[in-house]
Order: sequence, then structure tokens, then C-alpha cells
Amino acid sequence: MLAVIALAAAVWFGYGWGRALLVDRAAAEARDAALSGAVQAAVNLNSVDAENVDLSIENMRSSITGDALRNDLEATEEDIRARVAETGTSMSAEALFGTLTELNTDDEVAKALVVLAVRTETPELFATNKVPVLVSLRKDGDVWKAETIEPLASVEMESGPVAGAPPPAPAPGAPAPGAETAPEGEAGP
Repeated sequence: MLAVIALAAAVWFGYGWGRALLVDRAAAEARDAALSGAVQAAVNLNSVDAENVDLSIENMRSSITGDALRNDLEATEEDIRARVAETGTSMSAEALFGTLTELNTDDEVAKALVVLAVRTETPELFATNKVPVLVSLRKDGDVWKAETIEPLASVEMESGPVAGAPPPAPAPGAPAPGAETAPEGEAGP
């Protein structure tokens, strides 16, 4: 009787261990890979280095699949280059957190919500915004890539002058810093 119970327990636990090793592990790896692809795509699509725009655009291109995003990037690539050259603006994104909202390993598609801290910096000023994005993914070869990306409402976290940057020039017609203004109704000197 004890041998039968021991055999049943071994079969039961062996089945659970085998399932965890073969089935659950594959599902966990697919979840991890899809989430990693979503985070990487969100970061790459929200980052532009003013010092190396070519690399930034290559990173964007490496994170997307499907005609919609490829066509969008192709249509805006020259505009991105022109704006960065004109303003010297850089953007860098850092993932705060992310989660998969859907995963279909049979069709190799997934959806994720990724929350980014996106720092936009000109030579004088910076602003950091919290930006949640919805990323639809499709597996492209062995890599999960963004098929669509939709930013949601952003919230400013901080902003101000860039450390070491000269103070911004006063607006035309504004008094110079430290200059006295004449009291209302009196003409100045």
C-alpha cells in the first residue's frame, strides 16, 4: 500500500515538475522576452541624441516592425534631423516600469503598458515628463518589436535650466536684470 502511495505521489509531483520545467518555463520566457521588447522599443522610440542622430534613428528602426511604424519613421526622419540640428534638442527615455497586458504566443503578438521618464534637453533648459505608452508588439524572428505605440497623457516631473548653462536672454523690451523701473505714471530717465 505504501509503495502505491509513493508511486502515485512520485507521478503527481513528477508531472507538476515536468509541466513547470517544460510548459510554464516557456510561457515565462515568452512573457519576459515580450516585455523586454516593449520596454526597449518604448525607450528607443522616445530617445534622440543630438550628438548622434544617425544612431538614434537606427535604434528606432531596430525596434519596430510592420508598415505603419516603418512608414511613420520614414516620413518623419528628415523632420527629426532638421529639428535636432536647429535646436540642439536631445531626448532620453528611461523605463520606470512596464507590464504586459496581453500575450498570445500562438499568433506571436502582445500588448504592454510602459511608463517612461523622458528628459528633453536643449542647450539651456530641460524638462522631465512621466509618459505612459501603450505598445503593441509582434514577434519578428526571435525579437519582439513594436508594431504600434501610443503615448498617453504625460505629467511633468521636473524642469529648469541645464546645470552650467548661461541664463536665458531677457525678452525683447523687458528691463535688464537689476535695472530699476519707473513707478507707474512717471516717465523714466
